[in-house]
Amino acid sequence: MACDFLLDIKGVQKYHDLEPDVIELTTEASLTGEDGVLFLRYAESDLTGLRGTDTVFELYHDKVVLRRTGAVSSEMVFVPGEVHQSLYNTEEGALLITVRTTAVEDEMTLTGGSLHVSYDITIEGVGMGRIDYWLTVRPKPNL
Repeated sequence: MACDFLLDIKGVQKYHDLEPDVIELTTEASLTGEDGVLFLRYAESDLTGLRGTDTVFELYHDKVVLRRTGAVSSEMVFVPGEVHQSLYNTEEGALLITVRTTAVEDEMTLTGGSLHVSYDITIEGVGMGRIDYWLTVRPKPNL
């Protein structure tokens, strides 16, 4: 995978009655397209707690699919106003994840751009709170 882009990620997890948990990081990524779908790929790190996991955002015209493979495997589908369930598989076992997407703002092209996804998350039937991700993709500078 050629990593010709830099990906800035900001994630804010707002769990009930707790201070928001904010993660910000920059990593290398690839951005490709096929049949009108953009694929944003990057390797997770210790900062996200998912080392050994590859993440791919599939950007369609009307939805975003987040796939993780490796140490953690999952598939989450984000369509504003819709609810989707999936299994989140870890070495310790699987969890049933339900997401209700409240917003998707996709401004991505093959040269970079931005993506914002906001959703409410339920794990094993227990409402956990709201998660927001902002991704910004830019070409790596020539050194």
